[in-house]
Amino acid sequence: MDRLGSIRDVAFWGQLLMVGLPGPRLDEMARRLVRDLRVGGIVLFARNLESPEQVWQLTHDLQKEALAVGSQPLLIALDQEGGTVQRLKAPFTIIPPARQLGLEATPQEVGALARRVGQELCLVGVNMNLAPVLDVARGPDCPQWDRSYGPDPKLVAAMGTAAIRGFLAGGVIPVAKHFPGLGDTRIDSHEKLALAESSNASREQDLLPFRQAVAAGAPVIMTAHLKVPEWDSRPATLSEKILQERLRRDLKFGGVIITDDLEMGAIATQLPPPQAAREALRAGADLLLICNNWQAAWDTAALLAQEAALELRGRQAAARLSLLRERLKPQTADLKAVKEFFRSRG
Repeated sequence: MDRLGSIRDVAFWGQLLMVGLPGPRLDEMARRLVRDLRVGGIVLFARNLESPEQVWQLTHDLQKEALAVGSQPLLIALDQEGGTVQRLKAPFTIIPPARQLGLEATPQEVGALARRVGQELCLVGVNMNLAPVLDVARGPDCPQWDRSYGPDPKLVAAMGTAAIRGFLAGGVIPVAKHFPGLGDTRIDSHEKLALAESSNASREQDLLPFRQAVAAGAPVIMTAHLKVPEWDSRPATLSEKILQERLRRDLKFGGVIITDDLEMGAIATQLPPPQAAREALRAGADLLLICNNWQAAWDTAALLAQEAALELRGRQAAARLSLLRERLKPQTADLKAVKEFFRSRG
């Protein structure tokens, strides 16, 4: 018997989900997702964020709900990359775009910046940052151009590993993304399935940053909604060949694999979120990201609970996530400390 009950209980499968919330407060929907579905993680967006004090209160309330039902702490994540992808604005540290950092900063400076950002996130109860981006963007026509440290894989690897170490030192779990690299694409996977255009079937230019990130101790890697024709006909997020063979076997990654949002156009135009989550789990993903459709989260857990063939994969994913949550630092700052910290920023 699992700590969350039978393999056929939706709560067992809920722990494999990271979901978005409707608003900035712990409303009834948020409470049900945490208490009843027992989701493993929450991802925050602009709709959930108002001020440092409000973010602290929301994360505090979410963790209180999770612990009330005997769960491990929640993974609470957001995108604090920098540039246009930065959910928390001033008075939080404003982070330059990765491309600017690649041109102007050193890895040591990137690591120090990541540590400071991690400390701020930790202060308000956010324990996972969906960063850094390790895509090696070839040129301005790549949708990842400003989000990438640049076209040089060695530079991207150096900057990315520095950021990973910095976030860890700051107290948050970094998420290296988007495996196996969106740098050779010209299609935005938010809209359509991205296509790898590199003529090099080994993709070593794209894999180098991920290879070094694994060696540096990256605990979580996010998949790309990307088709690599030389590797598989399926998108990387749904491909056992890419997740199990390329990432697990070849790169020797033993941490948590998280999907990119399963509601993005690249996937949603092919499969509804529950079916996509099933295929991603079967392929080797551990944490399934559903950002907006709360009913889809419930439907996903119900669908997975009916899939007896996924029991082993589900238990493997749950074990990896349990180990990851054991690394979480407790939320020790009180509301007064948060107010004083950000007041000092002016």
